[in-house]
Amino acid sequence: MTAISWRPRLIVVALLLALTYLWIQSASPELERRNRLQSTLRVIELRNAELMRDILLARAGLLANYDALTKAGQELLRLSQSLQAELKPADADAEPVLGNLADKLTATVQDSLVQIEYLKSDNALLRNSVMSFDEIGKTLRAAAKPGDTAKLGNLWRLMFSFMDSPKPELAAEIQLELDRLAGLMPLSDDYRVLINHGRLIIELSPQVDRLLRQIIDQPIASRIDALQHALRQYSDAVEKQAQLYRLSLYLVAVVLLGYLLYQFALLRANTLDLRRAHAHLQQETSERLQAESWLRESEARLRAITDSAHEAIISADLQGNIVSWNQGAQLMFGYKADRILGQPFQQLLAKPSPAFLEQISEDQATNRANSPMLESRALRQDRSGFPVELSLSSWTRGTARYLTAIIRDISTRKHLEEVARQQELQLIQANKMTALGTLVSGVAHEINNPNQLILLNSGLLADIWSDALEILEDHYHAAGEFSLGGLPYTEMRHSAAVLIHDVNDGAKRIERIVAELKNYARPPNTDALVSFAINDVVERTVRLLKHLIDRKTLYFKTDLPAGLPLLRGNPQQLEQVLVNLLINALEALPDPQKSVSVVTQLLDDGRQVCVEVRDQGVGIAAEHIQQLCDPFFTTKQANGGTGLGLAISASLLHAQGGRLSFSSEPGQGTCARVIFPLNQSPATEANHAM
Repeated sequence: MTAISWRPRLIVVALLLALTYLWIQSASPELERRNRLQSTLRVIELRNAELMRDILLARAGLLANYDALTKAGQELLRLSQSLQAELKPADADAEPVLGNLADKLTATVQDSLVQIEYLKSDNALLRNSVMSFDEIGKTLRAAAKPGDTAKLGNLWRLMFSFMDSPKPELAAEIQLELDRLAGLMPLSDDYRVLINHGRLIIELSPQVDRLLRQIIDQPIASRIDALQHALRQYSDAVEKQAQLYRLSLYLVAVVLLGYLLYQFALLRANTLDLRRAHAHLQQETSERLQAESWLRESEARLRAITDSAHEAIISADLQGNIVSWNQGAQLMFGYKADRILGQPFQQLLAKPSPAFLEQISEDQATNRANSPMLESRALRQDRSGFPVELSLSSWTRGTARYLTAIIRDISTRKHLEEVARQQELQLIQANKMTALGTLVSGVAHEINNPNQLILLNSGLLADIWSDALEILEDHYHAAGEFSLGGLPYTEMRHSAAVLIHDVNDGAKRIERIVAELKNYARPPNTDALVSFAINDVVERTVRLLKHLIDRKTLYFKTDLPAGLPLLRGNPQQLEQVLVNLLINALEALPDPQKSVSVVTQLLDDGRQVCVEVRDQGVGIAAEHIQQLCDPFFTTKQANGGTGLGLAISASLLHAQGGRLSFSSEPGQGTCARVIFPLNQSPATEANHAM
């Protein structure tokens, strides 16, 4: 509301306040106050007259006691003090004359009361002495001699004359009589008491009369008259001022009435303008209601579209608080709209990257209509994470700005991409294995040719040595000791056969290793499953890794009990699995003093065969056990591990119905178990065919 609209109200309020003030000031409350003060003054005047009456009665001895005198004095003092308190002005300059007169009246009353107390004390002492003088005098006159009676009668007459009129000459005569009486010897106690009372009477009587005159001369009445006169003057002045206020009140009321009439005329003119404006506003309101109806219909269509979308469509204000939430967002995140609205948008994201937050801030700052697709990781209501893809756009409504995010769950796409990546890696691995097989076949062929020559020659050399041994033996008996190749014959006669035999065994071993390498590198034939003995597969694996085993550990052992049932499957794939497990166990050893063992056994249920590879290596953390067979997960990344060996091994075993399990304790080692199901018609190793 503008200052112009406030101005008439302020003027009216000011005039009303002025009227109220003038009405209060013109009410003339001093009239009642003046009447009350005058009534108090009359009571004070009456109480003062009563007090003077009681004092005169007390002096004449006609007052039985001083209670009435005391009560009248206290009442007079109370009235004068109450009058003084009422006339004491709140403002020191308002009523100085009345206040000073009231103070003087109270002071005069207080002085009079002090003198009355002195009078009461002296008069009581005087009355007591007079009574004692009278009683003792009567007693002495009754018992005195004729000459003494005349003397006492004269003293008695003078004393009572003095009591009626305490003149100084009478006091002197009484004093002479008392002195004369005191000169008589000897005196009894009654005479001495009589003399003392007489002297006290002539001493106190003038003093009491003097106090009485002082009390009577106190100007209490004049003080009351002066106060009444001043009160009338002050009341007249206040009444004149009240009349001025009443005149001002009338003038202000006339001004207020004129101003109200003026405002009424303006109000009528404004009412006509408002009616015209009201008609115009009604037309605008009708148009706006129509526009709002169209807007609500548009919002309803937009809400129907957003609720039917599979993507989450979420809007937030500049503070990051969610202001809209569609059905797709509820299905994706699990929050209901009434619970998530007003909550921060950041709680839907799982640790967004700084670049992602910078992109959001840039969109809010530049008011960009849309932005490129962003990838992040979101959190559902149960705090489980999932990958999302979202696009951001800014928009405004009035002066407020908002940010809308369209979020798409890409978990399925990410899973398919991961599956495709794994398949690609498996194809790469298969290609590498094919190339390895080709290489191994070529190398095996090149090694096998000279090795066959060695086998042939070593057999021929064994026959030659056997034939030459008889001739050499005869020569030894005939000629004695001789040398062969720089060595004594007696030593060579036994060592040569052993050397030739070792050469033949070495060549046969080479031939066996080459054959096993060719079998390991040969592509698997999944259509043709064969029966095989698990112990044979373990022995071939150990022979393939003999060099690595000897280099990594000094304590390698196997426990391969006989009589285990035959398995049906692909022995080459199982051999590949065991090679991976054994290599992992050897590489986990911290030093050659730690051991590795391979054990085959039949499980308790008699339906599965287990190969257990146990090492005393560094072990695996408990949180990593469940991830060992995940593609690309490795605990040997620093040593070049790819995380594919155990993943491929698990896949190969799964294809044949087998499975892998692991147990480990950090610092204590790891146990890997290959569990393979038996075939439908189990046989023993004694009758298997290879």
